[in-house]
Amino acid sequence: MAEDKAIQDMLRMRHELLKAIREYFYGLGYVEVETANLMRTAPPDPQIDPLAVFVGKSGPWYLHTSPEMNMKKLLAAGSEKIFQVCKVYRVEEFDEVHSIEFTMLEWYRKGSYGDMMQEVEALVSFVARRLLQEQQAFFVKPFAIYALDALFREKTGIDPFALDRDGFFLALQKKGFPGIDESDDWNSLFFKLFIQDIEHAMKSDAPYFIVDWPQSISTMAKRKKGDPMKVERFELYIRGLEIANGYTELLDSDEQRARFLADNKERARLGKDTFSIDEEFVDSLDSLDGMYTGVSVGVDRLLMALLGKTRIDDVMVNRLKA
Repeated sequence: MAEDKAIQDMLRMRHELLKAIREYFYGLGYVEVETANLMRTAPPDPQIDPLAVFVGKSGPWYLHTSPEMNMKKLLAAGSEKIFQVCKVYRVEEFDEVHSIEFTMLEWYRKGSYGDMMQEVEALVSFVARRLLQEQQAFFVKPFAIYALDALFREKTGIDPFALDRDGFFLALQKKGFPGIDESDDWNSLFFKLFIQDIEHAMKSDAPYFIVDWPQSISTMAKRKKGDPMKVERFELYIRGLEIANGYTELLDSDEQRARFLADNKERARLGKDTFSIDEEFVDSLDSLDGMYTGVSVGVDRLLMALLGKTRIDDVMVNRLKA
């Protein structure tokens, strides 16, 4: 078989990115860890569906959608600064920026989401210097930070955080917002408005953070003090792509269990499978003292952003397609 230069070039770029990521974390004293890809149960996030696996007649087991819960168990076992690069799996439609199997970088340490945003900035700047010396100015920190509620007010004239479901629906009706109906709950209305009028309206190619997200869509994030509707969570965007999602960790086992139960109830309402609660994970939260923070980065999307690509196909090799 003749050499395929495009494949070899992308393999080299992925190698350089993974090498730079590891060098960055080794330099900060992080320990690289591995956790199981196969889980007995799955987080009951209503927006994320895992792949079910059967081993002979045993199952279903689930391929992890994120290493989050198993990595937090390592924190409870005494680990301090840990990171992991691994494949994760989600039920996704095959489109330009999603894939059923993709590569995730995830890391945890003591601190708050503000601390983690600084670390994300430093990581992106570091890997950009390694891969794109001639374009590194584009990724120089500090990155812009936008409060989500302020973006909604500026771009739409609506502040969802100040409205209950009915008030939110009425505000969108008055605005003439398309694609909503009486079956939509608050979260559905939020996502529809965010995707159409916030994500699409943010024209900056340069990296920026959006901070302080709704608690109702952030199951494992700590509530923002003084504002129970919000959590201490950020997302990083580059060239219009969501690249990273991080937050200050929720460490209250009772609240975490209640949120998982609420998520299962929502999954049942949507006609989706529900999942047993990982009690080992929930109980482990009480053994963590102080404040912890974590973040996940879509490595394929990060490479897309670095190279200015618009299709995830352009940065993946031998991608499975249905």
